[in-house]
Amino acid sequence: MADSEMLRAAKAEVERWEAELSKTEAFQKLQLAKQVVSLYEGTPTVTFKIAGKVAGPSEVVERLHDDQRRSLTTKTARIEAAAAKYLEKKGARAPASELLVAVESAGIPVGGREPVKALSSYLSGSKAFNNQRELGGYGLAAWGVSRGPDLLSSAGDVDLE
Repeated sequence: MADSEMLRAAKAEVERWEAELSKTEAFQKLQLAKQVVSLYEGTPTVTFKIAGKVAGPSEVVERLHDDQRRSLTTKTARIEAAAAKYLEKKGARAPASELLVAVESAGIPVGGREPVKALSSYLSGSKAFNNQRELGGYGLAAWGVSRGPDLLSSAGDVDLE
């Protein structure tokens, strides 16, 4: 057998095995691990893009991690986390319409024919929030019946001098 025929036969055998093994989960994991290694070695075999821009190794790994984290949580949990983060940052209650903007800005589509009402449904069903319309809308349940955490922390500090 000539060298060229031997090379052709070996390549055909490699292709056959790759085709057969590519159907297994273990092979797919191996390929992904090889790509991550090649990214970190600085010799990428594939160019990755995120939102149309070329992404470096750390961005790819971070994106994969973020995607996994998102896929492991429910939509309800993501909505609650975004609303809680917004309320904590604001330090005061907010109506559902304001929270909808914050949740959707975090990349979480609420959906529904009337998204404000859909968001209200998510939050009203959660033990982490309460709605006191007369105090400004939704707040964290830990705030109790107050306008926000600032009022709770300063309520016990009264300066009589």
